[in-house]
Amino acid sequence: MEQADYKLRELLRASRPVAELPPGFERKVWQRIEKREDQPGGLVELLSRWILTPRIAAGALAAVMVISAALGAARGVHVGDQEARSRYLASVDPSHHQR
Repeated sequence: MEQADYKLRELLRASRPVAELPPGFERKVWQRIEKREDQPGGLVELLSRWILTPRIAAGALAAVMVISAALGAARGVHVGDQEARSRYLASVDPSHHQR
């Protein structure tokens, strides 16, 4: 069994291609990365960077929560008015059926 494992390891080792990187490859890659980071992004990237700053994100979250609460309260008042009218009408006119 050990002999078969040794043969298999040797076969796998021989089948792996060994590619040599050209000289300065790593340096060029890092230069490209740094160059890309220095370039200004498009409008979407600039907006996303601006919005994702903690100060702006917290303010936006607070604004969304306040707007949601206000809209929910307004809808609740409207539904409550409709329910009160329906109940009043049902108490005055027993033949009234809710739709």
